[in-house]
Amino acid sequence: MRRRSLLLGVPWSLAGALPVAPARAASAPARNDAISLLGPPALPPNFTAFPYVNPDAPKGGTVTLFSLGSFDSFNPYIIRGTPADGLSRLWDTLLVASADESGTAYAHLAQSVEISPDRATITFTLNPAAHFQDGTDVTSADVVFTFNALVNNGQPFYRAYYAAVDSVRALSSRAVRFHLRSTESRELPLILGELPVLPARFFAHRDFSAPLSEPPLGSGPYRLAAFAFNRSVTYQRNENYWAADLPTARGLYNFGAIQVEYFQDDTVAFQAFKAGSIDFRNENVSKNWATGYDFPAVKRGLVKLRRVRYRLPTGMQGFAMNTRRALFADRRVRQALAWAFDFEWENKNLFYGLYTRSLSYFSNSDLACSGLPQAAELALLEPYRKDLPPEVFTKPFALPVTNGSGNNEKELVAAFHMLEQAGWHVAGGRLVNRAGTPFNFEILLPDPTFERISLPYASWLKRLGIIASVRVIDPAQYQQRMNNFDFDMTITVFPESDLPGNEQRDFWTCAAAHTPGSQNLMGVCSPVIDALVEKLIDAQDRDSLLAAAHALDRVLLWGWYVVPQWHSDYFNLAYWNRFGFPAEPVRSGYVFDAWWIDEKLAEATDKARRAGL
Repeated sequence: MRRRSLLLGVPWSLAGALPVAPARAASAPARNDAISLLGPPALPPNFTAFPYVNPDAPKGGTVTLFSLGSFDSFNPYIIRGTPADGLSRLWDTLLVASADESGTAYAHLAQSVEISPDRATITFTLNPAAHFQDGTDVTSADVVFTFNALVNNGQPFYRAYYAAVDSVRALSSRAVRFHLRSTESRELPLILGELPVLPARFFAHRDFSAPLSEPPLGSGPYRLAAFAFNRSVTYQRNENYWAADLPTARGLYNFGAIQVEYFQDDTVAFQAFKAGSIDFRNENVSKNWATGYDFPAVKRGLVKLRRVRYRLPTGMQGFAMNTRRALFADRRVRQALAWAFDFEWENKNLFYGLYTRSLSYFSNSDLACSGLPQAAELALLEPYRKDLPPEVFTKPFALPVTNGSGNNEKELVAAFHMLEQAGWHVAGGRLVNRAGTPFNFEILLPDPTFERISLPYASWLKRLGIIASVRVIDPAQYQQRMNNFDFDMTITVFPESDLPGNEQRDFWTCAAAHTPGSQNLMGVCSPVIDALVEKLIDAQDRDSLLAAAHALDRVLLWGWYVVPQWHSDYFNLAYWNRFGFPAEPVRSGYVFDAWWIDEKLAEATDKARRAGL
């Protein structure tokens, strides 16, 4: 759940939802087939399909995608092992989120959801038609098993995500009830609606916490048909998919088979795409997008290029500093390292001007703080004034802007003064502390693509007397190192949604900082941040949510836990001209599961590929 999938063009999850009562118009009858937390659901109770799909899309054909690294497990919910890409297609969830609405989900595996008047319980009633791929029913016992397995043996993320749930029990074979510890976190219906329901009996004699090396039993639109560990995995469309005619599935999951090929290096994967071995790329390497798509297949129209805008928060990407290391414990040191990074040079020389500097953990949204704290935000921050940097109250957050020439001397001088204030000085051309220990650290990366970002940064740091070595390791080893917080600095992304909620505990709290496998890579641990996270989760309306998000954002920024990098509000899509897709724009940019193979286009494209283009 924490890592971006190369297979999907939708948000990684609901990523939290606004903690208010399920909203509906005052005169409208109550609905238990949908939950919407920002007003009435956009779709009526009798809708037949999402508006961003083609309900009559043809089924069949094979699409070949790619993933980087390796895999050795088919359980994506645990900390051990490296799961194969695309496993989410094997299991259905209780509700299905709309890719074109914020904080809205519709009945799917669950036929209905009911919230008690005192908000102390949430009850899901399962669709009687729901069954696993071996024909056995999906029951409430499977829901209970899945929830408990994730909390007790899953990634640490789930313990934080479901912290407000006290217990879950089956009322009957089809009804399951969640009892809540607190009624304040009212996003829980959506969070629980995300729950993938796993078969209890399949795992009855298996260790859920151990990597799974055999194809699992699913209930979803695809089954795992073939695999070669670390090389490829193939998902076959389930022709007997129980939900095929539900409005939440109609027009989706159209490919007859989805094959995922694994590569250790994105450069090799790109060459495979150019050769026709890979059908689709969501291009996130700006150099490739600007200069790499001039090969013959593009010129002949066999490969199509599209820039698709999306209307979602972009979160924060940056160089993350592990504050568990004494080297990064001082906030002034972390700010100095941020000052040394010349974004304008990199954007001009490496990214062809395609990116915007990120100045918020909630970039591209109204959740981002700006100016000085006012009104409700200031009221949240004021009780902690003595525990916060003065700049939180006196300076709008900003980053230096260079002329992009590569001569960022002014910023480096300012950075050096910050380091001096923190007790560092130059001796023999090296930056050392009072004990004479040199300022050396490692930038750990899982992908060689990030070297071109990191090596210039290391050169700027060298001008300060800092030695930053750049090291690329195998993705599986990298993930293990991240799980154990065994690194100095790395590049990471914190994804966000319009409606941040429980997942923020796993990002920023002290509890997460001390939990191996959490997403709090930087080791952020502050009672103020802990309190602001709870204020955000407990917000009762949109205004309260905005105030809490602004306050949390501002405190995180002035904590200098990352060197902010950049974001874009476009997807750069490259694909062989063998697809059909809906023309209807969608808020998430695109939904790849709504695409299909166009038989005539595919025939012409495949013929050209067989002929060597």
